[in-house]
Amino acid sequence: MNEEPYEPEVDDYVIWDRGEYGKDEGWVYFKCDPIEPKKGFPTHSRYITIETAVSLKPKHQLEGNPHHKYIHTLLLCYESAWNELKFVKKRTSKHCEHYSQYDDIHGNEEHSNEVISKDDNRIANMYKSQEGRPPDY
Repeated sequence: MNEEPYEPEVDDYVIWDRGEYGKDEGWVYFKCDPIEPKKGFPTHSRYITIETAVSLKPKHQLEGNPHHKYIHTLLLCYESAWNELKFVKKRTSKHCEHYSQYDDIHGNEEHSNEVISKDDNRIANMYKSQEGRPPDY
């Protein structure tokens, strides 16, 4: 039986078993496109980010920027570790081209200031991951 290795995709829910370093789980939030090597430049590894938690920003941080309401905790997983990931399920939700569209598409719901943990199924309905969005530096 020659099974293909798992290739994570945005909106997959995964468990990353890192052995003695523990287990993490969450939604694949970003996946790096393949990077073509260029002569004279360093090579870079592909990676994904796994969202392990979401929390509402404090009210004072929302002033002047009402479109970005949440703090996303992301874990970096390089391609060399993708074989340690276990696929759990795929999320389906309304499509957002950009994270700033989330409230327009999904509505403005009032949430408490509590952390929404990876075990809380409400996270699946809160927003859409940002496929193709470049990382913030």
